[in-house]
Amino acid sequence: MTGAGSATAAYAVENAYGELPADPTWRQPGIDVVVSDLTVQQALERSRHPDSPLPAGSRPRDFEGGLGVEWTLTDANFHDLVFADNGEALPTSPMRAPSATWYFATQLPDGSTEPRTPTGTIVTDAEISYERASDIRVSLTMLYGFEPDDVTAPTAADIQQPSEADAFSYHGASFAVDGLNQPLMQSATISLAGLSRFRRGQGRHPYDAVTGAIEPAFSTDAIFSSRDQLAAAIDDVDASDYEEIGKVPGEVTFENGQGDTIKYALADLQPTSYSWADLVAPDTDLSEPIDYHVTDVTPTVTTA
Repeated sequence: MTGAGSATAAYAVENAYGELPADPTWRQPGIDVVVSDLTVQQALERSRHPDSPLPAGSRPRDFEGGLGVEWTLTDANFHDLVFADNGEALPTSPMRAPSATWYFATQLPDGSTEPRTPTGTIVTDAEISYERASDIRVSLTMLYGFEPDDVTAPTAADIQQPSEADAFSYHGASFAVDGLNQPLMQSATISLAGLSRFRRGQGRHPYDAVTGAIEPAFSTDAIFSSRDQLAAAIDDVDASDYEEIGKVPGEVTFENGQGDTIKYALADLQPTSYSWADLVAPDTDLSEPIDYHVTDVTPTVTTA
């Protein structure tokens, strides 16, 4: 049995798909790390002889690993895995998708260590989530193309580990949609889907990875305080034969106790769904969950 203090989780950005640089930089992604998925699919296909009801065996097809990791936000280093344009912006043209090698290890009761090294790992979906009275969380859904056993394992000293003091919490968050501040925000999520995809050839493993058909989105749930968001969702519609929903800018900013800020500029917010929640409820406030389509998300990082 393994438990608290027995695991290691770190990643290093690759300089080419499936290839680490000679001197990789290993980073723990944040604090309060949770690995929600670490699965290999061999896509076995059964083989049969016509004279037996039992299978003769199974042959593998495409290799694909699935990886899910989430953590409390402590820094913007993960942008290198998400924003394909040098970690600073989403791509505006097709390009190589950023990839990483991850290192996971567990220490067994006998003192031995069992490692796993997902390699050629790409982020398909990313979420940055705010929840009132909680820390800001980052969640990455990833695929990987290899799991070799010859990766040089980083030592504890090799892994850059963030401090608990670096954590971004809910009380350092601010939100604005079309210039209107949201002081009563209960939850909000920036979502980036379709960030990357594999390209495959004759081999079982991916040939490389490129950017995908990206779908940025933004969802909020705030206590109703004015009619502005309702107007944007319902009134701001061109009533001509060709109807169009108005587009407005948005902004989400997180600040930690060190004075570091991470700001996400959201371009062309268009509400795709708007509702009232708890309209008739004696012990709570009316809130307005809204889902927006977004055309672009641009991060800005400022360190104290």
